[in-house]
Formats: sequence, structure tokens, C-alpha cells
Amino acid sequence: MLMLSGFLGAGKTTLLRALLGELTSRSLLADVIINDIENAEIDRGTLQDRAASVEALTGSCVCCEGMDMLYGMILKASNSKHDVLLIELNGTADPIPLQETFTLMQSSFLLQPRWQICVVDARFFGQRNQFRELERLQLESASHYYLAHTEAAEAQDLTLLESRIKAINPRASRTNSAELATSLSQAVRQNRRHHAALTKEKSKHDLLTDFSPRPPAKPHLHDRHQLAHEFTGCNIVFPKAVEPSRVDAWLKELPPSVIRTKALLTLSTKPNQRFLYERVGTQLSPRPIPVRAVDSVPCSALFIGSDLQPDEILRITSEALHPDCHFPEK
Repeated sequence: MLMLSGFLGAGKTTLLRALLGELTSRSLLADVIINDIENAEIDRGTLQDRAASVEALTGSCVCCEGMDMLYGMILKASNSKHDVLLIELNGTADPIPLQETFTLMQSSFLLQPRWQICVVDARFFGQRNQFRELERLQLESASHYYLAHTEAAEAQDLTLLESRIKAINPRASRTNSAELATSLSQAVRQNRRHHAALTKEKSKHDLLTDFSPRPPAKPHLHDRHQLAHEFTGCNIVFPKAVEPSRVDAWLKELPPSVIRTKALLTLSTKPNQRFLYERVGTQLSPRPIPVRAVDSVPCSALFIGSDLQPDEILRITSEALHPDCHFPEK
């Protein structure tokens, strides 16, 4: 089991896409669980053709109110015939209580090894104002870290960033999608040999005595955990294709309270394809990502921030893109 942590917009989903490609090239099948504050279906729709299965879990704090649902999804994946379970946490999640709970429930999950990869944004790490401590939390419990957006940083700044990472978590090792896939492939082969030996031994002695599902243990929540609850999200649906020339202007016009934006759009110039647009802080992705059209996922956008005003966001979106944009029906 591999769990991806990292702040809003750090690059977790980008790493996940690359990792799925590397696993496919090694003939490994991955189950994926996507967690997001507001609408995890957007990322689910962009990943369905890359993984053996993709489950979406929407919830502001997955280690609190979302733990029961996450537990059921992990238990289902652990009983599948596939090779790897990948979990992408939302960008405000505190992974420490999750790691604690997974350790207590490891006899139910039977998922080994369990790694946590913290995606570190080379552009903004340590510049999150009051949320710097949350960013540190996401790194403290990681077994590995991945540096994202390194092309936007100077070499001397990357060297300094590496030293800061080591000061926070000296045990974590730097990795990338290819190295992770190779390590996972080795772990899968080792697990298969161990399972074969255990199955053979079990015919003589019943060693697997009690692996029945158990309810999730209540994690210990530390003082800094409250930072994970200071974010809200909203979701807006686009009823029709939009003019591509309007999208960047719309994203730039969104208020600074919006820390993270993901928009799954159909463009009027390419009505048979969808594109994923993203904004982190005030920075736009250099180019939209083309994704396979999934009829079950409507064109929509999610917005995450610590002090959102949904009505204002809807007004800006309706004026910039289309007057019929609306909040999802309850």
C-alpha cells in the first residue's frame, strides 16, 4: 500500500498518473482510492483508464468522519487479485492518525509494505503562512518524498530545500515514479513468494487464525490536527462547452481565498474531448491535461480554500464562462 500526501496543488495526482504508467509497463495492476475535500469524482474520471479500479472518497478530514468509509475501501482492495493499492489523500489531510490506525489494523488489511510518499512543491514549500505546520505534518511521517515542480526553482534553492526536508524528516528518502514502481515490483514478487510458502505451510498448520474485519480504532489527534479542518470546498457544474479563450481569464479572476482549483471542461473547439485545468494559489498550469471523456462525471470545477465565498465564486464563473453554471443539485 502506497499513500500519497502533500499540500494542495503540490502535484500528487500528477505523480499518481506517472506512477500508474510505470506500473502498467511492469504488468502490475493497481487499485486507486482518491480522496478530496469537495468532489473526488473529477480526479476519478481522469484516472479510470489508467488503473484496475478507482474509488472516490469525498471528505474534508479522512482520518475523522471519513475513516469508516476509507477502512471499507482498503479492506475491499486488500482482498482483490490486484498487486498494489495507491491512496491519494486530499491536500489538507493529516496522515499521522491514518498511519497510526493502519498499524493497529494491519492484521485485517494484510498490506505490506506500507509506504507514505510526501509530494513536496519546490515552488511554495514553507510559504504557506499559518498552514506551514500542516505542510510539515504531511512530511514528518513519510517514508519517501518526491520533489515536484523543480523546473520552477533555482539549483541553490533546491539544495536548501533538500536540507530543510532532511531537518524535518531525516529518515525519508527521495524518490520518483520509476524508482517507486521498481521498488513496488520487487515488493510484489517478494510477497508472492511469501504467500506461496505460507499457503503451503498452512496445509500442515493453521497459522492464519483470525483475520476477520475489525472496526477502525479511534486515532489519537494531536494539537496541530485542527489545521486540517480549516479548509472548505465548493463545486460548480458547467452545463455546456466553454470558449477556450475565456478559461485562463476566469481562473485568474478567482479570489485569492481559492488556494486550489481543478476544472474538468469541454471546450467548444473540441467537443468530443475533455481537459483538466488547474490553478495553485495564483499560478495556472502551463497547459491543460487532455483526459478521456467519462459520461458519468459531469464537467465541473472544485475550489478549495480556508475562507471561501461560494456565491462570489459562482458569480465570477457564470459571468466568465457561461450564465447557466450552477451548484450541484442536492
